[in-house]
Amino acid sequence: MDIGLRHLRCFLTLAEEQHFTWAADRLGISQPTLSRHVQRLEGVLGRDLVDRSTRHPRLTAEGRRLQAELQVLLPQLETALRPTEPRASLRLGYAWGFPVQRGRQALATLEERHLVLVQTVRRDDRTAGLRGGEVDAALLWDAAPDPRLVTTEILREPRIAAVSRSSTLAVRERVSWRDLGRRCLVVNTVSGTLTPQDWPADAAPEIGAETSNIEEYLHAVAARRGVGVLPVSVAAQHPDPDILYLPLDGAPPAVLTYAYPRSDPHAYAATLGEVLRQDRPGARAALAMDPKPTQDPDPAKASARSKVLQRS
Repeated sequence: MDIGLRHLRCFLTLAEEQHFTWAADRLGISQPTLSRHVQRLEGVLGRDLVDRSTRHPRLTAEGRRLQAELQVLLPQLETALRPTEPRASLRLGYAWGFPVQRGRQALATLEERHLVLVQTVRRDDRTAGLRGGEVDAALLWDAAPDPRLVTTEILREPRIAAVSRSSTLAVRERVSWRDLGRRCLVVNTVSGTLTPQDWPADAAPEIGAETSNIEEYLHAVAARRGVGVLPVSVAAQHPDPDILYLPLDGAPPAVLTYAYPRSDPHAYAATLGEVLRQDRPGARAALAMDPKPTQDPDPAKASARSKVLQRS
């Protein structure tokens, strides 16, 4: 049977994209070449895998069955046949904030046990560079489900409100999710996760400013363009003298997810995910934070906020 991995990879990519042009672009080949590879696979199997009678190709019943099996088997086969190097680097992407303690422990473990160097890469992108192939794996906050990615939940942690020190909210001990719904919201349109639709319909905030990265986001909050909402560990990594971080009641937790491509993954992508999930003696359930956010002039308030920020 004159069928190689390239024929299977072409079919699986077409099945995922449901579009010949998009699939060919993703594979880096011409559309006619992609079509020939898929037709060759159909010829060897003796049955149609793709229905070409519509504008966009649709899988036949046999095509859907083969797709389901190849999603599991093909990455394993490609990994088994790929030559391994003694020290193969892995690019790990992130956008908002790197999980300091959990992340650094995992990277040290991977290097020590498997001789794999991990390069951390910040990319202000909703998938932290995964979809563009700039990284091999990524840590994502509140990632949307994507069948093209293998995803694993690493942890959950509380969210915290970010308000300007000149805001009327700055006199509060804490705020609620609905409190923020009465304010304008700063939104990160590039890599952020929250939008006004995450609030109840009768308490949805308006958008006060749109930003593209964490620095712009904090500048907008400090300038009173709106309020912000961050995972507590991300806030802890970005103290700002003009921003106050307030405990936030009733907010959904922030979920940190580890993700890597389902197709042709890095040889150690799955291994890093396993290491990140491991519980170590004395390790926190939530991400550790190095510096505390901006100091509050009121010691009582500072103490209360410190307890929230350090909560596991």
